[in-house]
Amino acid sequence: MKRSILFITFIIIIITAKAQLNIDAEYRPRFEFRDGYSTLKTEDSNPAYFVTQRTRLNLNHTYNNVSSRLSIQDYRVWGESKLKADDPGISLFEAYFKLKLSDYWDVTAGRQSFNIDNKRLFSAANWNQVSSSHDGITLDFNKESLNFKMLTAFNQAKVSNFGTDYSELISNYKFLNVIWLEKKFEHLSIANLTITDAYQKEGTTNTDYYRMTTGCVVKYKKSASNMEVRGFYQFGKNKKGQNVNSYFANIIYGHNFTDKLNITAGFEYMSGNDLTDTLNLDDNAFDILYGTKHAYNGIMDYFSTPGTTKSAGLLDGYLKINLSKIKKWKLSAHYHYLALANNYVHEGEKQDKFLANEIDLIASWKMNDIVNLQFGYATLFGGKTLEYIKGVEGEGIQQYFFTMITVKPTFFKN
Repeated sequence: MKRSILFITFIIIIITAKAQLNIDAEYRPRFEFRDGYSTLKTEDSNPAYFVTQRTRLNLNHTYNNVSSRLSIQDYRVWGESKLKADDPGISLFEAYFKLKLSDYWDVTAGRQSFNIDNKRLFSAANWNQVSSSHDGITLDFNKESLNFKMLTAFNQAKVSNFGTDYSELISNYKFLNVIWLEKKFEHLSIANLTITDAYQKEGTTNTDYYRMTTGCVVKYKKSASNMEVRGFYQFGKNKKGQNVNSYFANIIYGHNFTDKLNITAGFEYMSGNDLTDTLNLDDNAFDILYGTKHAYNGIMDYFSTPGTTKSAGLLDGYLKINLSKIKKWKLSAHYHYLALANNYVHEGEKQDKFLANEIDLIASWKMNDIVNLQFGYATLFGGKTLEYIKGVEGEGIQQYFFTMITVKPTFFKN
């Protein structure tokens, strides 16, 4: 009763102060059927099926030139907690304030998530039920055709009097700086994205390895057609202290044939190590860093990190057919041709670079303003090299199915 009175009092104060307050939530349970997801199933494999759920409570507040957001999150697998168990499960997804410095400049401080460009190198990773957020400070500049964003983060595991030892969380980055600068013209936009991250050297307390990824993004859109071209170069040192020398290229062309039909063709190339060159000590495998993994290279998530191709890189040629505005439905069919970007050796012999063909079918139904239902089915046809990389001999149809419902109610809006 006391909590209810306090909450009502809080709401009255907000209204009286002429502030804006939104309280909303998200419920997102997802059923998954995995029978060859991420790795090949074998003759002895049995399908896995389960339900995960993400639940969020979001509070967004604005007063004068200050806005803030608090997003509380719970993630669970249905049934992972015992009946009548009191297991802690609440975490903080976002907690930040934004101060508007002028008509064009904003500064944001706290735990935050956002997407940059097409989410390939920096993303909130929304498909993941936990998602990705960062503790840092963001500076934004937006003026007509010019956009600038910079995120800076420095991580520590605890408060200390001396040193900046991050050994307790050595798999996380210690330092991160992200810069996005975009200039827009009538039909064209040109942008630069530069990401610098640093990892503490294992076994030390004050030695950090810095890696930089920088490149250009060019987008052209006119009438019913659009094209995007990306190129990035990665250098510095990786977590192991190896010299990094890798690159990424991406070309996308899309055309709206009608207001309901869009077809997109694309090509993506991530460089990799030549495993026939045993004298090379550099790391030539491009890392997509903090970008989304599920939205690209097929929804079966076979090829998401350099390790998933034994660091031999990846080539992905794809075709996507999208149908929308069919009553409340959106339908998509994707085809991916997946191959290694560089040479792979198995038992002393160089192997064929072909990895797999994948087909993804996705349907989304917007029931109303707060409820969305999504279905997906994917199947993959792998080659012999994929079996060598995954370390198993595939058997039968590799397939994956999911169904997910997202409900986003608004509890209070002032």
